[in-house]
Amino acid sequence: MPYEQTYFTKCKYPKKQQLIERHVLEVLKWANQTFQTNLLNGKGKRALDVGCALGFTSRVLLGLGYETYGVDISSWGAKQAKLAGGGEFLVCDAQTALPLKTEAFDLVTCFDVLEHMSDPERALLGMLEACKDTLVCTTPNRRVEKPLRKLLGDYDQTHISTKTPREWQTAAAQLPAQSGRVEAFYDLAVRFGGKLFFKSFSLPTYGLTVRIAIRK
Repeated sequence: MPYEQTYFTKCKYPKKQQLIERHVLEVLKWANQTFQTNLLNGKGKRALDVGCALGFTSRVLLGLGYETYGVDISSWGAKQAKLAGGGEFLVCDAQTALPLKTEAFDLVTCFDVLEHMSDPERALLGMLEACKDTLVCTTPNRRVEKPLRKLLGDYDQTHISTKTPREWQTAAAQLPAQSGRVEAFYDLAVRFGGKLFFKSFSLPTYGLTVRIAIRK
């Protein structure tokens, strides 16, 4: 299925910008704490967002000071990201060899994209090859996503490769990296008085999303 304008419109993606940006920032804070590193200061560093879609993650990375690049399989999505400004964007399939230099990026991110791929493990290897420091990903938790999303009427049929946290731990352990952490978590988002209250917290086994941090 082509991930073009119809897909993004159907899943109401443009209306989720604020939630997505908060989600991205909270996960980066978690990875930063996990490795006791400095992911939140991108000055003088390069970041690559894989599956950049409309560029919401890229906006966060730019705000942190990174020289930001993005790749996506969607030509429409990459165009929208480029129109939003502030980064360089390329159309390609991350499951094939990324047309990028080895270890060109200090930080590589991939938010809610692996589940759309038929071979996410291959994509992870390619992302790690382009990365010289930290890789951060999120993806739905297979244990709970389908029943919960169907109940809410928000299930995405293009999620063909969801896994449990334990399955992602196994996959991450096969990667050529020094260390990694995998855990399920849940984003709590509530609007109150015109403001958004947003909090991410660890929820082993039954968290809706799995976050993955890998240090090369």
